[in-house]
Amino acid sequence: MKKIFGKTNVSVLAGSALVALVTLAAFTGCSKKESTAQAGGTSSSGSSGNDGFITIKSAFATGMTGSVNNFAIETGLYEKEGIRFDNIQRTNDMLALISRGEVDVADGDPSTYIPAIYNGIEAKLVGNMWRYSGCFWIIAHNDIQKPEDLRGKTIGTAVSAGGMKLTVLKYLENYGISTDDVKLVANSSYQPAYATFTSGEVDATVIHNPYAALSEAEGTGHPLARAWDIIPEYYTGTIIASNKFIKQHPDQLQRFITAYYKVHEEVKHNHFDEFVAWAAKNMNTDEEVMRKAILSEIDVWLDYPVIPEERLYRTIGFQKEYGWVGDEIKVEGTFDNTFAKKAAEELGLKDPYAK
Repeated sequence: MKKIFGKTNVSVLAGSALVALVTLAAFTGCSKKESTAQAGGTSSSGSSGNDGFITIKSAFATGMTGSVNNFAIETGLYEKEGIRFDNIQRTNDMLALISRGEVDVADGDPSTYIPAIYNGIEAKLVGNMWRYSGCFWIIAHNDIQKPEDLRGKTIGTAVSAGGMKLTVLKYLENYGISTDDVKLVANSSYQPAYATFTSGEVDATVIHNPYAALSEAEGTGHPLARAWDIIPEYYTGTIIASNKFIKQHPDQLQRFITAYYKVHEEVKHNHFDEFVAWAAKNMNTDEEVMRKAILSEIDVWLDYPVIPEERLYRTIGFQKEYGWVGDEIKVEGTFDNTFAKKAAEELGLKDPYAK
């Protein structure tokens, strides 16, 4: 096994995470299989087995968004921390499951969770995902080499609202291109979106990796822009916990939150090559293409726990600006940084954006 740092630099692609405002589908990803629950323990919320392990009910992202976490689960890194998961596949009623305490923790899109919590879902945001900038890209066919070439073209926005569409809108706005000058199409995400791109149904699209890297490798197109360069202040990846779990098992939630960043740092520094091979297999992608995809996003693999409050306000501000959430939605009361701050202190993790 090798440490990632010290490897030969791989050129960063030029334009990968979010999701529809009203659905969690983009976080189901397209991995070959869902992350599996670890054996042992019981299925009751926040349970502790006789073997000393705790079992947490979870609903974790798959695809590239959930790749590191699911690698850590499947390879036993969480078990070394005494944690197992009873993991369920995401469903349309997942927020209700969280609210009722049938799911203890999940990860996903804060622009979905914040309005839901404001409107009564019994949960709080309790930490950042391993990366919390918009890890998606705008890719384009090879006849499109600069933003101006998009005029008159059909562009996939993934969904009809949310961070992925916002990436496209802000990119066009930055270059003075009106939405009247292009045709915008909600073309889904991951493999379905890539299929619309390779078939020519769209000339450009916003998409997650590994498809940005794959387009270049296959010669079907090339990356045009990265979301985190276009809207760097947009917050796209959070960890949520049910109020029931927070209230009844705060010690177990703290144990999970701390372990989450510990195992992610361990993967980055000590298991990187193994992770690349695992991700390539799980997403049916050539290993070198997957390596390039992961390294092209390494600058936002931050593993920092504490939720940046200013990003919450800015993100909901964007949602209000485009009419995707009501003006009455408020950020206050939707998050709790208590557990994240303790994890950061215990692990010695520093705010990468601190001045």
